[in-house]
Amino acid sequence: MPSFTSLWFLLFSSYLFSNFLFHSIFTYSNASTLFSHQQEADALLQTGWWVNHNISLRCEWNDIICDDSGSITRIYVSRPLPKGSTLQNLNFSSLPNLKGLYLINSSLQGGIPPEISQLSKLTSLFLGSNDLSGELPLELGNLTNLLRLVLSNNMFTGTIPSTIGRLTNLEYLDLSYNQIGGFIPSEIGNMKSLEMLILYNNVLIGLISSTIGNISNLSYLMMNRNKLNGPLPSTFWYLTTLTWLDLSYNYLNDSISPQIQNLKGLVILELQHNAFTSPILFSLVHLTNLPFIDLSSNRFNGSLPLHIGHLENLNILNVSYNMLSGPIPTTFVDLLHSNPSNPDDYPFSRSYGITLEIDFSHNFIDGELPHLSLDHIRPTSIDFSYNNFMGKISDSFLFFRNINLSYNKLEGKVSDQILHRFDVSVVLGNQKLCGSIPPLHPCDSKNHGNFKMLMILLPSILLLVLCFSCFALVHSRSKKRVTHETKSNKHGNVFCIWDYDGKIAYDDIIEATEDFDIKYCIGTGGYGSVYRARLPNGKVVALKKLHTREAQETTLFKSFQNEVDMLKEIRHKNIIKLHGYCLHKRCMFLIYEYMERGSLFWVLSNDKEAVELDWKKRLNVIRRVSHALSYIHHDWITPIIHRDVTTSNILLDSNLEPFLSDFGISRLLDLESSYHTTVGGTCGYIAPELAYTVVITEKCDVYSFGVVALEVIMGKHPVELLNSLWSKSTPHIFINDLLDSRLKSPLHQIGVAQSILLTLTLAFACLHPNPKARPTMQHLTREFNIQRPYQVELAFNEITIEQLLRQEIYHVHKI
Repeated sequence: MPSFTSLWFLLFSSYLFSNFLFHSIFTYSNASTLFSHQQEADALLQTGWWVNHNISLRCEWNDIICDDSGSITRIYVSRPLPKGSTLQNLNFSSLPNLKGLYLINSSLQGGIPPEISQLSKLTSLFLGSNDLSGELPLELGNLTNLLRLVLSNNMFTGTIPSTIGRLTNLEYLDLSYNQIGGFIPSEIGNMKSLEMLILYNNVLIGLISSTIGNISNLSYLMMNRNKLNGPLPSTFWYLTTLTWLDLSYNYLNDSISPQIQNLKGLVILELQHNAFTSPILFSLVHLTNLPFIDLSSNRFNGSLPLHIGHLENLNILNVSYNMLSGPIPTTFVDLLHSNPSNPDDYPFSRSYGITLEIDFSHNFIDGELPHLSLDHIRPTSIDFSYNNFMGKISDSFLFFRNINLSYNKLEGKVSDQILHRFDVSVVLGNQKLCGSIPPLHPCDSKNHGNFKMLMILLPSILLLVLCFSCFALVHSRSKKRVTHETKSNKHGNVFCIWDYDGKIAYDDIIEATEDFDIKYCIGTGGYGSVYRARLPNGKVVALKKLHTREAQETTLFKSFQNEVDMLKEIRHKNIIKLHGYCLHKRCMFLIYEYMERGSLFWVLSNDKEAVELDWKKRLNVIRRVSHALSYIHHDWITPIIHRDVTTSNILLDSNLEPFLSDFGISRLLDLESSYHTTVGGTCGYIAPELAYTVVITEKCDVYSFGVVALEVIMGKHPVELLNSLWSKSTPHIFINDLLDSRLKSPLHQIGVAQSILLTLTLAFACLHPNPKARPTMQHLTREFNIQRPYQVELAFNEITIEQLLRQEIYHVHKI
């Protein structure tokens, strides 16, 4: 029997051995963990994307997130990486715990290596807005834990690999803006967790697979701008959770199943630019919560549905360029009085109120225009142009935001109120219409009895007219001898006033400004100075007096009168009203309607005024100015280049509504020429190409508009930003740093924040150094008018200028 001492020794020895073994294992484990963490850090350093960093502080590096154990779980890079960087730089096997890989707008090149499948724990893979190319590897299908996969805005080619169907946990897939072709694989139907499927702007072909109906949780489906064809599969209508459906700009055809009424949650329906047929709207009237419908440029036929007024939450309905016929149903007027029951559900309406936009243009719709009741009418824009409407235009259309009734079969008189509220182009092409503004025919209001009476009184009337004319001529000559004693034999002096309440004489102008004394000057632009003048009758007008060098230019003097005679016919609600002009050897000036709040430049320069011009008002100013420029570039009889679009030449009335001014010195484009050759403008707004050419086109105005838009958003002229905007050294500036700090942040105003991002994207597009790459003003106006639902999840302090330059947030459609 062993002694107590021996037993104690045995137990003690066992304890020592166990303790040694435990510490050995613990030490080995710690050493292994440290070695693994060092491998992770080494893998990052070897890429060359991080330099001069302490490995022990790897979790504090920029763009790196670790878990509690110190292992790297997320890499987030949204900065340009060194030239030539590729995904092959990363040793994926050394990052076993990586869950998120975000390499966005990082100038990555090359393809996606098959080894990426070694990131077995990866849940988020964001490689958007790079220069990646090649085919998508089959090994992507091995990343079975993926929840989000974003490969948009690259140059991928090939097809969508069938192995993508293995990603059964995937919720978000974005392959947009690539060159991926081929068929959509049927295996996509296995991805039953998918909520957002974004494939637009590729070259996908063929039919949409019937297996798509298996994706029962799908909320966003965007396959627009591809080459898909054929009918939609019957299983398509199983997608009852869809809120946004965009299949536009494809070659899809055949009729739309009545089962579309099963998609009760739809908020956006875009099927434009396909070849769909049948009277789809009869099914759509059951989707009473649907606010946005675009079915334009298809082959839909038949008449508008009787119960169209049931679409009580409608904001936009576009069925233009189809083959619809018959009259507008009487229930149509219900749309004009309805309002969304819960506006918060439709954030894209928040920027400008709950408006209604209806486009029935380019169809065969006939009958009379709808009879309107003015009680509680919604702000509405309608386009009924290029149809077969008959009857008269009532003054109830005055209460619409915008109208277009051109090219129909309307007849009768167009009231002066309609012609002044809108411009004459909205009623052109109706041969039997008449009105007071050319090119409408003057209205003949004489009946037969009046005609007989006129013939009896005609000799007496002619005698009175002759006597009055002689008196006026003598009086005019007498007055001119007193007023214009310094006439030049080289130029005839002209002082002309029209469309103004009260008489104005040249002497009144000189007296009111004390011969253009500087104390009456309220602004100076590239071509002249603006003066405020109070006339003897109490009226206040604005005078634009050209600089001396302009007034003495012989060619300008000779053409000036002809130009102004044309310009006085312009009618646009956001273009300053011209009352008259003066041609004199000593000075030349224009007489404008006076705007109480002065120029946009002055308002932005004054802290108190700038705060009153809040974000919604600023966005309205930018949008309204774009409409005015689009009008003179594209909708006027002879295209006009403004040549001096600045904040000093945008005037504001008492309601801070903008009016584009300075048209008396714009040069009209020759009908047979696409450019003008006299350089001018204000420094800081002049397009860069004018440094090496004298050819002025509408794109010079577009550039200036881009500068103005930035100035309105920033609250100051963007001179420093313009100097570096398109260079390789463009600073990494966040959008939040651009906004005027005098205003409250718009982050909590969802619709406003979205509109600011869109406006900045369009402004940057206007500032492209290549004039041909800039959009037209007509293009910009359309972009501003597209109502977009809220879709931007990043905050302003997370979005950079580079992302907007690359149109990563909003893509400017090529129209």
